[in-house]
Amino acid sequence: MSHEHTPDVDWAEVVGDLQRSADVWRPVTEQVMAWLGVTVGDRATDVGCGAGGMTAVLAGAVGPSGNVVAVDGEPALLDATLERCRQLGYDDRVTTLHHDLTTGMPELNRLQDLVWASAVVHHLPDQQAAIAALSGLLIDGGRLALSEGGLRTVTLPWDVGIGEPGLEARLHAAEEAWFVRMRASIPGSTRAPYGWPTLLRNAGLTDVQTRSFLLDRPSPIPAHVAGYVIGSLRHRVERAEDSLDPSDVAAWKRLLNPDDDAAYLGGRDDLFCLAAITVHVGVMRV
Repeated sequence: MSHEHTPDVDWAEVVGDLQRSADVWRPVTEQVMAWLGVTVGDRATDVGCGAGGMTAVLAGAVGPSGNVVAVDGEPALLDATLERCRQLGYDDRVTTLHHDLTTGMPELNRLQDLVWASAVVHHLPDQQAAIAALSGLLIDGGRLALSEGGLRTVTLPWDVGIGEPGLEARLHAAEEAWFVRMRASIPGSTRAPYGWPTLLRNAGLTDVQTRSFLLDRPSPIPAHVAGYVIGSLRHRVERAEDSLDPSDVAAWKRLLNPDDDAAYLGGRDDLFCLAAITVHVGVMRV
């Protein structure tokens, strides 16, 4: 997706967080790929590729005779995507495209068998128009797959001993408030008061299906998963801080501070990660 409106972002930190996320989610990503039925020789585009977790899995599925286009508005993420694919030996079948989606859909050399967009459309002003435009990138019989929604991520016991119990549940509520503000702040924002399958059908896609995929890492989790959980919580708290009670903000600051030996989450053995993504797929029929 486009990142032009976040000039103060530390992209070195963001890339690291996204790479950790891609590694933790890889088994789920592979399940998604198996369900989508991507085959050798397919042409696919990953719109809003981030650090390339899905791009790499797509590249493995399409094989040397296929091609994957990774699209993003931030060059640092495109570089990270290409490097991930190089390490896997897939750079012969992956191309990157720097493009700001707020200006419209990317121009591709040919229509695609699959267009994948994860957590992208909800950042665009007119979500229905965006889905219609993404559909226009498909061949007859091609599929548009949107990863939007899913279950709220849960990572902490109800009572962590710092602050009032139910800390993460209140974070979820604050994130809801942040999301409403984020949508309202997008220039030209248009409401889309339908579920994602309806939006796909409204765009003229057929054979619409939805499936959810679970990430279940019970405690004790390995160090790389704990790093992902803590990094994700830090980002979530920073994003939703304006909607949190000051006492909750103070509790989170302690929990996420590596120098606070008594409270830091990295010293606990009861962190876990329970989350799910939901994928909606529709088929283009010309």
